[in-house]
Amino acid sequence: MIKLEINVKLILSGSGGVGKTSIMNTYVGKEFPEIYIPTIGSSIKRREYNLEKATIRINIWDIGGQRAFNPLNPVFFSNIDVAFLIFDLSNAKETLLDLQKTYLNQLMQNSPNCLTYILGNKSDLILPEDSETLMNILNQFHVRNFPLIFVSAKTGDNVEEAFESIIYNFLVKLEEESLSPELNGLSEDYLKSLNKTKSDLNNIFINLETLDSGSLYKKILPSVRKKVVKQVNTSEAKEKREIISTIPDKFKLEKIRDSIIETFKNNIDIVDEFIKELKLTPIDLLTKRIDEIGEELSKIRADFTMKLDTILNLKEKSLLVEESKKEI
Repeated sequence: MIKLEINVKLILSGSGGVGKTSIMNTYVGKEFPEIYIPTIGSSIKRREYNLEKATIRINIWDIGGQRAFNPLNPVFFSNIDVAFLIFDLSNAKETLLDLQKTYLNQLMQNSPNCLTYILGNKSDLILPEDSETLMNILNQFHVRNFPLIFVSAKTGDNVEEAFESIIYNFLVKLEEESLSPELNGLSEDYLKSLNKTKSDLNNIFINLETLDSGSLYKKILPSVRKKVVKQVNTSEAKEKREIISTIPDKFKLEKIRDSIIETFKNNIDIVDEFIKELKLTPIDLLTKRIDEIGEELSKIRADFTMKLDTILNLKEKSLLVEESKKEI
């Protein structure tokens, strides 16, 4: 029996610094970064779930949010299956406003039928006295229109569960919309592979209609406390940001350049995997898969152009920094 191949395109989108790359890295098993390096263009990672009758391949696109490096490109928001719109719980008002005005609009215009969750990252930074203000901000921006989950990329809290939930609900949607009997029961098979129930996945959602500010904090607290991680308070986080801001410009430029090169190499590996997939695709599905991969390659091409322009600009900026030092 030929196994089904389900390719899911998932994007992480939101303002720069909200933790998109950290969330992706936590999900694919990479270490949490100590220094914030902005994503240039996009970074792609993959993870697979091998079920008895299907392979579910999650193609994760981390879309850079620093506008100085990443002019908003609608091409990255097209043909998306599922999306995480991410904001920073420690800077909720500003990052939710940007999410609503910019990224949600792009998503609705270019992929109106995609399954969308809102993730509030950095739950490890929330203190009891923050709860009432946070509750007011969440109600102000009407985030209850979408499934809402609080996560912490640093502690790993709810990150895996958020991905599991959105993948499960995508499979349910796929079963309901498809006429193919081969897909029947796929979502239940996925749950069995996780050894979880639908209720287990639903436990992570924040229901603002049933919570007040006190119970909102209690909803966060138990899971965060499970992790053996030092609790970071607001003043410590601010101090750390100030330390990072004093890192020499040349060092920052080198780190950004290295990050661009690493993600570029990773994207080349993704292209190689696309080619291998085509060789294994059944002949009756080949044309459709070629079209799908062609669309993804066009995005990778646009991403390559953005990365190349950024490297050239960084080199020019690095030379200016060196020249200014000589003048001093």
